Amino acid sequence: MEIEAQRILEKGSRLLGVNLDQKQIHQFQLYLSRLKKWNKKVNLTAIKTDKDIVIKHFLDSLTLVSCLRPYQKVLDIGTGAGFPGIPLKIAITSLQITLVESRQKRIVFLKEVKRLLGLKDVEIVNTYLTPTIPFRNEANILKIDYYDVVLSRALATPSEFVSIALPYVKAGGLVILMQGRKIEDLDKLSKDYPLRLKEEKGFMLPFSEIKRRLIVLEKIKN
Repeated sequence: MEIEAQRILEKGSRLLGVNLDQKQIHQFQLYLSRLKKWNKKVNLTAIKTDKDIVIKHFLDSLTLVSCLRPYQKVLDIGTGAGFPGIPLKIAITSLQITLVESRQKRIVFLKEVKRLLGLKDVEIVNTYLTPTIPFRNEANILKIDYYDVVLSRALATPSEFVSIALPYVKAGGLVILMQGRKIEDLDKLSKDYPLRLKEEKGFMLPFSEIKRRLIVLEKIKN
C-alpha cells in the first residue's frame, strides 16, 4: 500500500470513529495487495489506484461501523470482492459474518483473503438470492430469521433489497441500505414491509466529495 493511501486509511478511519491498530492496518494492506493482484485476471473492481481503493472500498465499508455492535451476526448479500463485509470484520473482530456471492471466481478470491488475513467466524456462501428463491442446500443453509443485521453495498433497488433481506433478519434486527443519494420512497418501504426507520445518516466520504447515505431500518413483528 502506498504511503499516501495508508495515511488516508488511518486518518479516514479515525474520522469515521474507527481506530485501527497495526495488525488491522496490516490486514488492510494484505487485502489491497491481493485485490490488485487478482484484479489483473478476474474482474473484481474497476477501481485501480491504492488511494481510490482505500476511499471507495475500505472507508466506504467502514461507514457502517457506527451502526453495528460487537458479536452481531451479519449477512452481506452480493458481497463481490468482500465489500463491506471483510472491512467490517477487520474493524470489529468479534462479528460473525456471512458473505453471499454468486460468482465462483470471486468465491475463490474471498476464501483466499479469509485465509491470508486469518479471519475467523467468516462464512462464504456461493449462491444467488432473490425475493422468491431463498437459498437452500444440504451443505450450507442461510437460516431464516437468524441474523442481527442484513446489508449490501450495491444490490438491486431499495425495495428489491429489502424484499430479499427481510426473511433472514430477526425481529428487532436491522436492514441497512447504503445509498449514494436520498431514497425518495422511504415512507413506502415502511408501509409495504414490517420495518421502521431507526436512523438515517448523510455524509461525505473522507478525502473525497462523494456523498453517501445510510438508511437503518429495524424489523418489527408482524
